[in-house]
Amino acid sequence: MKDQSRTNQELSEEIFALKKKNKKLEHSESELKRVQEALRESEERYHRIADTVTDYIFTSYIEDGKVVKTVHGPGCIAVTGYSAEEFAADPYLWFNMVFPEDQDRVKKYASRILTGKNLNPVEHRIRKKNGRVRWVLNSPVPHLDSSGALISYDGLISDITLRKRAEEALRESEERYRSLVEHSPDAIFIDHEQKVVLVNQACMMLFKALDAKELLGKSSLELFHPDFHEVIRERIHKLRDVGELMPLIEEKIVRLDGSTVDVDVLAVPFLFGGVNAIHVILRDITERKLAEAEREKLEAQNQQLQKAESLGRMAGAIAHHFNNQLGVVLGNLELAMMRLSQGAGPHAEITAAMEASSKAAEMSGLMLTYLGQSFDKREPLDLSYACRRSLPMLQTAMPGNVVMNTDLPIPGPVINANANQIQHVLTNLITNAWEAVGESRGAIHLNVKTVPSADIKAEHHPLTWQPQDAVYARLEVTDEGCGIAQKDLEKIFDPFFSTKLTGRGMGLPVVMGIVRAHSGAITLESEPGRGSTFRIFFPVSGEEVPLQMDKKPQPLAIEGGGTVLLVEDEAAMRKMAGIMLSIMGYTVLAAKDGVDAVEVLRQHKDEIRVVLCDLTMPSMDGWETLAALRKLSPGIPVVLTSGYDKAEVMSGDHLEWPQAFLGKPYMLKQLNDAIRLAMAKKA
Repeated sequence: MKDQSRTNQELSEEIFALKKKNKKLEHSESELKRVQEALRESEERYHRIADTVTDYIFTSYIEDGKVVKTVHGPGCIAVTGYSAEEFAADPYLWFNMVFPEDQDRVKKYASRILTGKNLNPVEHRIRKKNGRVRWVLNSPVPHLDSSGALISYDGLISDITLRKRAEEALRESEERYRSLVEHSPDAIFIDHEQKVVLVNQACMMLFKALDAKELLGKSSLELFHPDFHEVIRERIHKLRDVGELMPLIEEKIVRLDGSTVDVDVLAVPFLFGGVNAIHVILRDITERKLAEAEREKLEAQNQQLQKAESLGRMAGAIAHHFNNQLGVVLGNLELAMMRLSQGAGPHAEITAAMEASSKAAEMSGLMLTYLGQSFDKREPLDLSYACRRSLPMLQTAMPGNVVMNTDLPIPGPVINANANQIQHVLTNLITNAWEAVGESRGAIHLNVKTVPSADIKAEHHPLTWQPQDAVYARLEVTDEGCGIAQKDLEKIFDPFFSTKLTGRGMGLPVVMGIVRAHSGAITLESEPGRGSTFRIFFPVSGEEVPLQMDKKPQPLAIEGGGTVLLVEDEAAMRKMAGIMLSIMGYTVLAAKDGVDAVEVLRQHKDEIRVVLCDLTMPSMDGWETLAALRKLSPGIPVVLTSGYDKAEVMSGDHLEWPQAFLGKPYMLKQLNDAIRLAMAKKA
C-alpha cells in the first residue's frame, strides 16, 4: 500500500509539473501571438504609409552581406515608370536604370550601405521606363540586429528633378548676374550689414584699388564723403528696414588716395547668397558736371549778352525819349526868356515846357512800374467787372475791321488789385491785339475764368515765378493776327523792344511790371500767321468785393501857414521846394543834410510844424535823419521824399515812420497835399 501510495503521489507531482509546464507553454504561445500581431500591424502601417506617399519606398533584406530580397512599394511606378512586379522579375533593373555617368558612384555607395553604417542621402540620375532622365534623392535607413549585423535597410527614392532644375536656373542666374556685374561699365559693390562683400572691376578702377581686397570688408560709409554719411544712413534704413525704394541721388565718394569724385548713386535691396543685401551702383559724373558747369558758364555769358543788349536798347530809348522832352523844355524856356526880355508873356512856352516835363516824369513812372515797384492802393476787385467797365472805352477806340468776343462770368473771380492798373493791363493787351490784326478783318477773344495752378504749364514770366496758391484768376486775350516770331518771344517783355514803330515798346513791359507787383504771372503762346494768346494769372482773394467801389477823397481841413523844415542835399531842388512852400504860405527853414537838420530843429523846435525830408543824402540818410529828429521832437509830422518808388522806399523795418510820402518829381498841388496829409495825421 505504501508503494502504491508513493506512486500515486509521484504521479500527482508529475501531473502538476506537466500542468505547470503546459501553462508556461500557453503563456509563451500567447506572447508569441501578441508579438506576431504587433509585427503584422506594424507591417500594415508601413504598407499604408508606402501606399499613400508619392515617393518610392523599398526594403532590402540582407543575409551574409548580400541582398536576398527587395520589396518595392507602389510609389515605384510614379518615380521610375516600372511596377513592383517588374522589379521583382529583374534584380538588376534598378541598377540598370541609373544614368551611366552616375553608375560607379552609386555602386560604391551601395557597397558602403552593406557595411551597416548610417549614410547621408545621395543624389543621382535615372532613366525612366519612358526614356526620360530624372534626378532622384536616395535616402537609406539601415536596420541592425542585436549583434550589430545589417539585416535590412529601407530606401526612400524622391524625384528631385524640379528642385535640381530650380537650382540650375538659380546657378545660371547668379552666373549671369556676376557676369553682368563684372563687365558693367558702372562701378558696383554689394553691401551686407554695411560691409562691402563684392566689388566689380569698374568699382576697383573708380576707387583706384589695385586689388579687390583693398575694398572688401570696408564699411560702406568709408567709401563716401563724410558730408553724405547722415543721408546714407537714412537711405540704408529705408532700404533695409522699411523696404522703401530710393531714387537716384548725387553724392561724393572718397578714393583710396583721398581724392573725391562726384557720382550718381542707385541702391536696390536684394537677396545675395540667401541674405538681405544692397546692390549699389555708382556712376562717375565728373565729365557731366564739367559739361554742366561749362553750359552754365555759356548760359551766363549768353544772359549777360542778352542783358547788355536789353540794357543798351533801354538806355538808348530812355536817352532818346528824355532828350526829346528836355529839348522841348530847354527850347521853350529859352523862348520864354526871350519873350520876357521883350516884355511879352511867356505863358504858351511855359505850358509846353511843363507838359514835356510831365511826359519825362511819366516815363520814369513807367520804368518803375516795369520793375514791379509801382505802389497803388489795392482792394478786392471782381476781375470780370473790371474788364466790363473798360470795354466801352476800348470798343470805341477799336478799328472797325476788328470785332471782340467776350466771356466774362458774373460774378467773376475776386483778386486783390488796383482797378486802374488792371485797366492799364487790359488796355495794353487789347491794343496790342488789334494792332496785330492789322487792316484785315479779325477777332479778339477776351475771357476770364478761375483755373487750378496745375494748368499753368507754358513757360511763364517772370521766369523765377512759382505758383503758391491752389487756384488763380486768369485773364486771357487771344487775337487772330500776325503772331510773333520765335526769335522775338524772349524779348517781347523787354523795355522798348518793339517790332512796330521806333520809340514804342513800353506797353508789354508795363503789363509785366503790374503783374509782377501783383504776385502774378504771364504766359504767351504765339506762332507767325496764327495769332497770339496772352494769359495773365492773378492770385485769387478770399475777401469780398466792397459794395461801393469808387470813393471820392475828402478834402483835408488843414489851414496853411507855419514853419516847414526843408531837408534837401541838392541845392537846386532845395531852392525850388523852398519857393513852392513860400508860395503856399509857409515859412521855410532849409538844411543841406541830416546833421544840419538836427541842429536847425534844436534851435527852432517850438516853431516847426512839419518836416519835408529827402531820402538819399550823404552822412545821414532820410531814415536816420527822421529817427534823430523824433528824438528831439517826438511825433513831429514828416513828409519823406524820393525819386524811388514808394513801395521800395517804404519796405523794411525802421524805428520811425513818416506821416506821408511824396515821390519826385512833384508839382505844387502834390506838395501841398502831402504837407496837409502829414499835418492831418498829426492832428
